[in-house]
Amino acid sequence: MDALELTARREALGLDQATLAGLLQWEVGAVVDCETATRDIPTLVGAKLDQLELARDTIAGLLEDTLPGDLPTYATDAAFWNAWPHMRGIPATIHRVAAADALRSAKWAGIDARIVPARLHTSEQDPARTH
Repeated sequence: MDALELTARREALGLDQATLAGLLQWEVGAVVDCETATRDIPTLVGAKLDQLELARDTIAGLLEDTLPGDLPTYATDAAFWNAWPHMRGIPATIHRVAAADALRSAKWAGIDARIVPARLHTSEQDPARTH
């Protein structure tokens, strides 16, 4: 993978450099260096991007299977992980990107759909919203 591919894939996932750095447990400067080709890109970066892209594509497929209808998504990581515990560690941004992908597919197919906030059950309240 080269620097341009890394940048393109990161952006397609809706991630900023700081978020990707956090997911890799790196300093932001390391991601910047990789994207400016001043540092070699380790294979673990490609593997992490593959994991995130698979999560995005899986979520988009599951959302597309619910069409026609609303496409619920999550404002925070905590809310996403409460509803999708097997996705813990995948940022909610990935779910929102997947919802946008599913919406685009719906529109191309002539299906009326919209992205809406996911409903939280009392037991799934987002801790970030209770303060």
